[in-house]
Amino acid sequence: MLATRSSSLARASLLVTLLAAWAWRLSGLTAQSLWRDEVDSLRFATRPLPQVLAAFTRPGENGPLFYLLLRPWLSMAGHSEVALRFPAAWLGLLSILLVAIWGKKLWGPWGGMLAALLMAVNPYHLWYSQEARMYTMIMVWVLLALWFWVQALEEGGLGRWGMWYLFISLSFYTHVLAVLLLPVLGLWLLLVPRWRQRWRAALGALAALILPYLPLIGWQWALLTHADFSTGHTFTPLGQLLRTLFVVQIQGILAAPAWFFALPIFLLLAAGLLPYDQDVWSGNKVPTGPLLLMGWLLPALLLYLITLITPLFTDRYLIWVLPALVLLLVWGALKVARQNHFLALTLILILAAGQLWQGWQQMTRPIKPELRAAAAWVKPQRQPQELTLFLMPYIQHTYRYYDAGEYPWAGAPYANRQPDAAQIPQKLATMTAGYSGVWLIQSEADFYDQQGLIRAWLDRHATLSDDLHLVRADVYHYIFPASSASE
Repeated sequence: MLATRSSSLARASLLVTLLAAWAWRLSGLTAQSLWRDEVDSLRFATRPLPQVLAAFTRPGENGPLFYLLLRPWLSMAGHSEVALRFPAAWLGLLSILLVAIWGKKLWGPWGGMLAALLMAVNPYHLWYSQEARMYTMIMVWVLLALWFWVQALEEGGLGRWGMWYLFISLSFYTHVLAVLLLPVLGLWLLLVPRWRQRWRAALGALAALILPYLPLIGWQWALLTHADFSTGHTFTPLGQLLRTLFVVQIQGILAAPAWFFALPIFLLLAAGLLPYDQDVWSGNKVPTGPLLLMGWLLPALLLYLITLITPLFTDRYLIWVLPALVLLLVWGALKVARQNHFLALTLILILAAGQLWQGWQQMTRPIKPELRAAAAWVKPQRQPQELTLFLMPYIQHTYRYYDAGEYPWAGAPYANRQPDAAQIPQKLATMTAGYSGVWLIQSEADFYDQQGLIRAWLDRHATLSDDLHLVRADVYHYIFPASSASE
């Protein structure tokens, strides 16, 4: 009777947690201005359908399935900020539910409820649940792929292998680095003796994966090993890579408020990783559960090996290892609770409070380039004979999302190398000829003009009328002399 009541309470608590997580994610969908990657999601999803389909075999494309699946949604819901970010929010909610299912399988109903709670308050998960990109989608596919891999190894059956095949294939076409999941599958097969009995079926299933991956594998390898290929990333040493992944996946994209924020995390992880004679999955079916979760973190090391060939590290590329970290924290909390319920509850409350605070800071503090505010300031003031100049040029897609009217605009010329820098005066004189003024919209300007040559030319040939300085974005309004727009 007590067990039944406890299970019912856990299910009710899980439902409340999911509803709260949904409200938490919806409340911040418009808190940040869109940034260029999010506007790219809109641009790529709304290309003509043949171009969207061609992305599945075109070198350098990442996430073609995400854009294809986003396309019908945008045709129904429109192109607002809420419409763009809504799929990430509900996929984020689905990933919380899936982590809860994993937690329940590992440690029963309260393990599932606690896993959902820690995912719900996690600020890193919150951030990407409010961004119009593929990162919560890839987390869903990976959670499902691992789930059906375990189900197929435990019980067999063509249906379970088929579901695993489906979700692992979907993950490949949602993010190319999902291929790093394959060694995790092999490691799990080796770690559990009972699973090794199905090694023939497992190896056959893994071999069959070459079919959905064939269109990708050729251009990926050629691209990574080409002498002229550059990802734009710098090399990241292994220690820095692992530290960055751990820090952002625990505290989000902002610096932690104080040392006590990290203390419960280290205590819970230490408790979870220390040996214990009951470290088994629910029902005593699968031993070494925490060891399998640690194997889930293997892709971080594999990504480092790739960076030795081509620098490629960005923390969000491995967002799908976050559930393993959360489940290890849950296991630590449950082990502490066996010895001292009050201590376990205190650690969880401190962790949850710190992460909720981090999430609140992410939603209320401008972090992404504030091109929305820039457009709101420029649009009512811009005159017909004034040029809008974008530095760097690529930000014009994001800016024009907010200010999409008909007006003259141009991308600033590249100034970071010779002979481009020497040609800046002539190029700017030609660009601005005949205009009475220039609105310089500037964000990530160092990519194009580290020395400030463009602003220096405008300072010499025009008068700075007004300026606006925002987070990662600046606006300068220049007026040319009445006698001549430019020299």
